[in-house]
Amino acid sequence: MGGVDLADQMANVYELDRKSCKWWKKVFFRLLMSAVVNSWIVYCELKHRKTPLLDFIVPLAEALMASGKLNAQYQCRRGTGRPSKTSRSLLNVGDHLPVTTKTRRRCRKCAQQKKESRTKIMCTMCNIPLCIDCFKPYHE
Repeated sequence: MGGVDLADQMANVYELDRKSCKWWKKVFFRLLMSAVVNSWIVYCELKHRKTPLLDFIVPLAEALMASGKLNAQYQCRRGTGRPSKTSRSLLNVGDHLPVTTKTRRRCRKCAQQKKESRTKIMCTMCNIPLCIDCFKPYHE
């Protein structure tokens, strides 16, 4: 019991337990700290000197963050999250049909190109006003 109690005591000096109701996160941080303490003990035995645990943890964390930055692939954050209704509806191009409405609205594609164009035509799937010239190029 002495070894287990001593390992628990050393692991609790620098508590990594986060306020979280997720049990698996608590288990992960507990196992991580146990692995760090065990590697610190092995390091101290190999170097034949007593290094404080904090002096071992800080360079270890810095090295892990540096290797994580090197191995990380930068991705655009625009692709994360819930897909919008327009991107979902554009997957099925065959169902897009032009429908004439009562009101005239600005064409979305022309507005992006800073052209003034009013139209009564709307796409049934996208619910976006598009002039007849922009309807097909917008959905391609």
